[in-house]
Amino acid sequence: MENGSLSEFLARGGAEEIKKGGGTRRFFRAPFRGVPAVFCFYDDEKEENRYYAGIARFLKRIGVPAPEILRDAPAENLIVMEDLGAADLRSLARGNSSERSRAYRSALEGAARLHRFAPEDLGAGTPIMRDGFSRAYYKWERDYFLENALDDGLKIPLSAREREALEAELSAVADFLLALPPQLVHRDFQSENILWKDGAARFIDFQGMRVGTGWYDAASLIFDPYVEISETERRALFAFYCGETGVPADAAAEKNLRLAAAQRLMQALGAYFFLSEKKGKPHFRAHAFPALENLVVVSAGTLPRLHALAEKMLARERALRKPSEFSTFNRKKKS
Repeated sequence: MENGSLSEFLARGGAEEIKKGGGTRRFFRAPFRGVPAVFCFYDDEKEENRYYAGIARFLKRIGVPAPEILRDAPAENLIVMEDLGAADLRSLARGNSSERSRAYRSALEGAARLHRFAPEDLGAGTPIMRDGFSRAYYKWERDYFLENALDDGLKIPLSAREREALEAELSAVADFLLALPPQLVHRDFQSENILWKDGAARFIDFQGMRVGTGWYDAASLIFDPYVEISETERRALFAFYCGETGVPADAAAEKNLRLAAAQRLMQALGAYFFLSEKKGKPHFRAHAFPALENLVVVSAGTLPRLHALAEKMLARERALRKPSEFSTFNRKKKS
């Protein structure tokens, strides 16, 4: 991606590139009309990149924390937005535990605000966004996982009968999630997409917002492979999210969380292997191990076929990789 606008921008100098994420967009820190700003240059690889500015304005209108859009220039494939700083929830992982707790609760509070907004109330102010979660989309996520993580990445063979049984189990997960009340969801609600500024969580990378279940977002954060979160912390965050959304923190809600987490982790694993093995971004492979650990946890007792497969994949990944190639955080489990 080297359009005229980006070339001219780079020629001016004085910009700091923000190297983050797995997509083709490029981000730079530089002043805009005298204020700190982030310049986002994108190509036409994903149509949803053009939705970012409209969704940002919508989120701010309904009280969900998003950056101010300073300039939206689709003809130049450019968005200029408020600079919310470099501190994200992932960067707080080894910091003050009290601050981290506040940050995670602030993030879930903002997510709950989005999830409480009824999709039927969108009306005339509806931003352009992706089609909602569907059986076809959930199937795409699990096929993405099976192709990139299982078949091409770890090369674990499954018989036709095993695949058929697994597909039946996973399609039932999709049906279960689709039966939950429809809500607006961020869709990529993980620690790198939540910034921490002035004592409040702020959201970015929401161009994939669509109608689905809020549990997908909650699971994305609570079982985020980028950050080590203890079982005690997870239970506290689960209870907090339930309180924010007015749902009893009972076995039914925990089932919602764990099935949504299984779905989300399959998508994430597909992405990690795709980006590392097919897009030349090997650092993403480090997150496969904690993602598989989390998939083993969330599938235990509810999804026997996926659980057995996740254990097999975890063992294969452990055998293939050096311990130093796993995640960047301490793998020692905390209670």
